[in-house]
Amino acid sequence: MIWQLKPKAPTEFIKRFPEYSPKILQLLFNRELRSQEKIDEFFNPDYEQDLHDPFLMLGVKEAVKRIERAIKKQEKIAIFGDYDCDGVCGAVILKTVLQELGGNLEGGVHIPNRLIEGYGLNDEVIRKMAYDQVKLVLTIDCGITDFDEVKLANSLGLEIIIIDHHQVAKKLPEAKIIIDPWQPKDKYPFKELAGAGVAFKLIQALVSKNKKIKPGWEKWLLDLVALATVADCMPLFGENRALVRYGLIVLAQTQRLGLRELMKLARLVPVFEAKSLKTNLDVWSLSFLLAPRLNAAGRIDHANLALELLTAVESKQAQKLSQKINAQNQLRQKITNDIVAEIESRIGSVLKDKSQPVIVEADNNWSPGVVGLVAGKICDRYHRPTIIFSAQDESVSAGKEEQALSRGSARSIPSFNILEAIGQCSELLKEFGGHPGAAGLSLLNKNLDIFKKKINKLAREKLTDEDLEPKIEIDLELAAGDINWELFDDLMRLEPFGQGNEEPIFLLKDMEINNVRLVGNGARHLKLELKSPQLDGKIFKAIGFGLADKNGNGDLKYGDRVDVIFGLIADEWNGTRNLQLKIIDIKKIQ
Repeated sequence: MIWQLKPKAPTEFIKRFPEYSPKILQLLFNRELRSQEKIDEFFNPDYEQDLHDPFLMLGVKEAVKRIERAIKKQEKIAIFGDYDCDGVCGAVILKTVLQELGGNLEGGVHIPNRLIEGYGLNDEVIRKMAYDQVKLVLTIDCGITDFDEVKLANSLGLEIIIIDHHQVAKKLPEAKIIIDPWQPKDKYPFKELAGAGVAFKLIQALVSKNKKIKPGWEKWLLDLVALATVADCMPLFGENRALVRYGLIVLAQTQRLGLRELMKLARLVPVFEAKSLKTNLDVWSLSFLLAPRLNAAGRIDHANLALELLTAVESKQAQKLSQKINAQNQLRQKITNDIVAEIESRIGSVLKDKSQPVIVEADNNWSPGVVGLVAGKICDRYHRPTIIFSAQDESVSAGKEEQALSRGSARSIPSFNILEAIGQCSELLKEFGGHPGAAGLSLLNKNLDIFKKKINKLAREKLTDEDLEPKIEIDLELAAGDINWELFDDLMRLEPFGQGNEEPIFLLKDMEINNVRLVGNGARHLKLELKSPQLDGKIFKAIGFGLADKNGNGDLKYGDRVDVIFGLIADEWNGTRNLQLKIIDIKKIQ
């Protein structure tokens, strides 16, 4: 594991902002927040000031007019969303506002079955919508690569408004209207919105033009926007920072019965202080407790379950649905862990082979619903670009090998743009799309080996041996005397933490182990007391979650001198509150 300290902020930068401590300024510099405007926006996310005019986004003005016309004429409208948390939340946002505006939603909300229909629009659904005399279809979190499907819709008299946030190709589908901030001619100042975030901009525009709706009504949709933004790993700066901050406030008071029941099962007890506009809910609550449960519906069975939960209007229904989703999440965890263990048993030789920098594994027993999670875990654990395929059993495709498909998910390291690399293999693929760090793709089984060779050839040309070494980027080196409640309170001003604004990571050198033991279920966690020789032996409590292997064979013992990388947390127990080091990595000083 390579420990890499981020470059020190220039002296002139530190002097320019005397109102902040040098440590906080170093953290701002690390996050490329280097102007007064950006720093003010970061520290004071404001719904009214930080959200840009939705009409700046290409296609919004035209979409508002077309939707208003559909509502006025009572044309049948349908919504087509993706099966993940972002797509489902976006679909609920659109459904909620169209109902509020009196739209005719007899076309329904369609979320595809991940295991059967796959990603994006499909011909069967389009034909059914046309048969049902739907006139307008709004896609959410998909559509930007559905060229043939949009062409079919056009031929059947359907008008498609694509609402998406994925990066676009040179060619665009021939939809009636496209709303995607990544379009080349789009001048919208913030590109990194989730799909539900893009839907929310359209909603802002619609509401602003409707005098029947009270101004600010749309803020009650921010719980879903925050959930989707965090679930889709969108960067938490700029507009997203304001959306998530206020979304957490809305979530703490949410009117959605389904979310209330889901929070109960996740043992989340929301607290909201109206005077200070503070809540105990945070990005971690969304990322690790709520979003995985909502995503589990589409991974294990059908995302309609999550859609029904988020739109439930009866307490008993919400309770029943949340319990079912919770059970699916537990099953999802088990399936994921089993597949990860199976892959780890396969890849020993691959990890030693420098000519195979990309881990590519496939199996017809692996569910396509979890391969993305598996790819993420393997990528994080071994710091290699990883692509995991669920390969269709050839017997399913009527024994015709040439028709059997492999559906895969890719995750990557910062130094390798996986979407770009996959795009260079497009002649082997049926479809693909995504982001530089995460992508989805499908290909014929017979092309798997060829694809594996080509993607590794591309990776060898881009990556060095050092790129494949796991790295920890450290924000700042601290002395033991720097660790106090004043620093902790300063760090809390940087919340909400998340993608693009990760929790600060610090380096502390030459500490002495005063006590070491393994704790937790299965003795998986490393608990330490660290003594500072520089502070007359002052003791710091520390915990390394899941780091029991750092003490393999009792390597760490009383009296050892160590360097540690850590974050700061407040440990609250029985009414007492103590600062604690959350150990990320530890090295014994030889």
